[in-house]
Amino acid sequence: MNRLDRYVFRSAATAFLGTLLVLTAMIWVTQALRELDIMTTQGQTIIAFVVITALALPALILGLAPAALFMAVAQTLFRMNSDSEIVVASAAGISTWRFLRPLVILALLVAAGCAALSIELVPAAMRQFRYEITRVRADVVAFIAQPGRFTTLSQGMVFHVRERNANGVLGGIFINDARDPKEVNTYLAERGQVIDSAEGTFLVLEEGAIHRRTPGKPDSNVVEFQRYAFDLSPFTNSGEPTVYRAPERSFRDLWSPDPKDVVVRIEGTGRFTEELHRRLSLPLYVLAFFAIACAALAEPRTTREGRGLALAGTAPFIIFLQVTSFGLVNQVRTEPALIPVVYLVPIVFIIGAMISLSGRFKPRMPEAIRIRIDRLAQRVVRATVN
Repeated sequence: MNRLDRYVFRSAATAFLGTLLVLTAMIWVTQALRELDIMTTQGQTIIAFVVITALALPALILGLAPAALFMAVAQTLFRMNSDSEIVVASAAGISTWRFLRPLVILALLVAAGCAALSIELVPAAMRQFRYEITRVRADVVAFIAQPGRFTTLSQGMVFHVRERNANGVLGGIFINDARDPKEVNTYLAERGQVIDSAEGTFLVLEEGAIHRRTPGKPDSNVVEFQRYAFDLSPFTNSGEPTVYRAPERSFRDLWSPDPKDVVVRIEGTGRFTEELHRRLSLPLYVLAFFAIACAALAEPRTTREGRGLALAGTAPFIIFLQVTSFGLVNQVRTEPALIPVVYLVPIVFIIGAMISLSGRFKPRMPEAIRIRIDRLAQRVVRATVN
């Protein structure tokens, strides 16, 4: 690329990365707040919280990249039009297609990045996120071993630990087991430790007593013990295989689903087909968003010719393209005949933008709307002058 190409590419790429970073950070914060219970109730560290919530970033980037590219290209072309840079380039003999070459390279790079994210990286991050959340919620030791707090492990089961030593030994253990409404058991122990074995997970209590009482009766039975194994297996992960949803599946699973898969047997392959074509068509929709911005703002205009209306005129096309993409892809699940249309719609937008840039066809605002806007603008000018 020559100096002009580098200048245009750098301007658009900087705007794209900045927009994508700001939008991703804003939405990530709101999403991360939903997982605060990982620290507040599950006893996890801030590092575990950040790592787990960061697994949602690829999906956020994938969802925001097309919009960020559109805004970055529109802002770059709008600024260059306002500064007459496009007009000067045109006067110097640089065609519109030649001027758009670095932006096309940027759009192709973003489309390739979105393809890589949607095909493998985002599903892998979602699977890892599911695994980490399951692991954290099954971490009984971290859950109950929160010194000074009364922790409800399940309905009717309350734990309290006075302290936890560096070697994992728990001190001052209180357990109130009211799961059985006919009998309430309260366990008190000087110390204890969680042990995993082939038979399950147990909290081995030492130097304690069990207080058994029946609701409605004043007396209770006390049983002292030197060692007692309290079974924690019902509160840990059951070990059942995880059933992944279609967005969490790998591309290979979507391309050739296993007929024995539980999701395939229950729901059929329609959901897999929908997700497959959603991923494959995404790069085309990224290029379509880019083409709409170029068709509206890439042509040279003088500073007296405002580009605000041209930019506002892209809104119906963007909305129509976005709504159509969601609607078509969702219909693919039950109507496989619509699969070619999913790819045809963005291709039509791209071709239409190319024809518009070539000067053969210019989409114009309806005359009635244009007259109404002109009258409104004149009214605003008169009110400002007066």
